[in-house]
Amino acid sequence: MAILGIEQLLYGVEDLEPSSRFQEDWGMERVDAGAHGTDFRLQNNTTVHLRRAGDGALPPATVRWLPHLSRSTLREAIWGVDSEISLQAIGAELSRDREVKTDSSGMLHAVDDCGFHIGFMVSRRKEVILPATEVNTVGTYARRNRQADGTRRRRVSPYKAGHLVYWVTDKLDEGARFYVERLGFRPTDNSPVMRFMRANGCNDHHTLLLQREPGLWGFQHVAYEYKDFDEVMFAGCHMEEQGWKTNTGPIRHNISSTCSWYLWNPGGGVAEAYADMDYVDDNWVVGNYDPKDPGFYGVSWAVRPGARRARPAEWIDD
Repeated sequence: MAILGIEQLLYGVEDLEPSSRFQEDWGMERVDAGAHGTDFRLQNNTTVHLRRAGDGALPPATVRWLPHLSRSTLREAIWGVDSEISLQAIGAELSRDREVKTDSSGMLHAVDDCGFHIGFMVSRRKEVILPATEVNTVGTYARRNRQADGTRRRRVSPYKAGHLVYWVTDKLDEGARFYVERLGFRPTDNSPVMRFMRANGCNDHHTLLLQREPGLWGFQHVAYEYKDFDEVMFAGCHMEEQGWKTNTGPIRHNISSTCSWYLWNPGGGVAEAYADMDYVDDNWVVGNYDPKDPGFYGVSWAVRPGARRARPAEWIDD
């Protein structure tokens, strides 16, 4: 069974208007709106759904961190699979020890070993293939007789939801085992407080990260992929100009290599804009990193000095 990546995200939000405006400012296409909530589409045809927090049809909220930011949160993550055969295989596997519900659309719904609500559906995504950004460097000139694309500012939009991150206070290994042993995720990198893993039908460095922090629990952030470094900068600058607050960024991660910019999402947690993630396959060697290593743990550079040693998803007033 091949899980391709994030297919749908379902939020329960306290205030629908700013939550919807954030998604539009982020570059998503609004495809439906009404009393039920608002729906958005990314460029690869995957979707984000905002519903009012009191909607009784939503799975319950499972989040415990930053009390003033926990009233809105992700309620369910839906993973896309490659075929109906894979969908049935996942249903059979999970039904061995937990309830699996099938809704009228054929989507499966269950709860993982951390208590987070997850779903599965046959993917409707479309493949997006972009040309590599042409970059000039010392003695090598991929771009000749014309300016770089990044010299002209423009509105940008994310191509896909690349990965999810959850706080897991005391279930780091238990949570990782569920995804690896039951759903076929591949471990990519580890530290004493983090487990990075990728869905087996995806070559991104990670599509899921579980992170241990005492007392913190639940959804932390979702990361959206943009084409390149310039598009991450365009997205972050535009969001700040619209009044949205940066969590941290711009930064360059050393684990996974991404250039990233994180902003607080009124719909729940944090939204990350990223580009240039490591492409990995089964030849990748899983790393084990020490958080006390000052040379390789966290970020290699950060534009804002206050963010260089910030804890993940820490509220910074600057």
